[in-house]
Amino acid sequence: MQKASICTIFVCIAIALMQTAFFLIPAFFVVSFNTFVRPFFYILLFGAVFLTLGNNYRRSAKMAYQANMIAILSIGIFAAAIIGISYLFGGGQNARVVSVNGFIIDLWSVGLPLILAEIMRYKLIKAAGNRHRVFIIMALLVVYAFANLNEIRTFNFTDGQSLHFLFASALPAVTASAVVSYVAVRGTVFATVVVSFVYNLGTVFSPILPDLDRLVWGLVLCGLLFIIGLLFSLLADDTTAAQRRRIRRAAKYESSKGLKTAFSLIASGFIIAFFLQVFTIYPVVILTGSMTGYIDRGSLVIMQRIPQDEVLHRVQVGDVLHYHFRGMEFVHRVVDFAYDDLDSRMYVTQGDANPYPDPLPLPQQDVIGRPLLTIPYIGYPNIVMQAILRL
Repeated sequence: MQKASICTIFVCIAIALMQTAFFLIPAFFVVSFNTFVRPFFYILLFGAVFLTLGNNYRRSAKMAYQANMIAILSIGIFAAAIIGISYLFGGGQNARVVSVNGFIIDLWSVGLPLILAEIMRYKLIKAAGNRHRVFIIMALLVVYAFANLNEIRTFNFTDGQSLHFLFASALPAVTASAVVSYVAVRGTVFATVVVSFVYNLGTVFSPILPDLDRLVWGLVLCGLLFIIGLLFSLLADDTTAAQRRRIRRAAKYESSKGLKTAFSLIASGFIIAFFLQVFTIYPVVILTGSMTGYIDRGSLVIMQRIPQDEVLHRVQVGDVLHYHFRGMEFVHRVVDFAYDDLDSRMYVTQGDANPYPDPLPLPQQDVIGRPLLTIPYIGYPNIVMQAILRL
């Protein structure tokens, strides 16, 4: 087995043990662990890999320039997303960046380990032969994603929160690791470090933070990472036009039916599950005009599910709610509070276009979610279909 494969196994085991130790240590030791143990561990691990593999992996000048420019462009894409989303949904100052000392500590305790880890990833992938490269890429992808799931330590997996963890934390971590691995294959060490740093730690070092639920931000981050991977696929190319034509002709004879079928089945499953409202984020079609002016009839509204134990604290007067009542579903605004005989809070609701409040108050347990995003006109095919079915 070649040196790169042995080094990869050693690095993966070491990082996995370090992250597991972080999950198990007492809470009072977390700050010291992140400030002293983790950075020095990555410094020692990086030194061992560097001494073993050396530094003899370079790309052509053309490929290096392309990869570095795309990496710099990725910073602009991330910044534009932060600013644009903050403008649309609100945003606030990042308290971690305000303090100079806190910024330096974060850069040391969080940024330095990530930078060293990505340089190691790049060196291990470049040092691998064709026979072991896929194994090395996949092993590093999984372990590096695991190393970025620090919130497992405090996350509560009850009350349906597992799906929230999957889409807010696990999926972005795996997506980031996969895209950065692809950048390491196609690009340079600079591009690998930049993309990983920005898309793993961007919200730590960004001066402003969008006012979005972490689940929604996780999905946005996955979309941005997909764009970066696509840019590297399209723009980072060191082959000549004649070579590209030969590759395309050869690709016509390669069988990719199984891969395409598997991808189609997975994508179809996610789409079906989304429209069946399985996930925390789910769609609702507005069938009536009771909220005209705020949400028009025929709109498709992306909702965020509200856990039952959070309804009391998260729902206020003025919020628009999606709820079920007596076998039907509604999207109306909370205009007042009411209380039942047991002094439990209930909600007085009213459609913005309706002259009077709804006749009965809404119990807390009937609240499902609230709107995140409205897309007009998309829901009209559903309205037409339901009208046909009622004939």
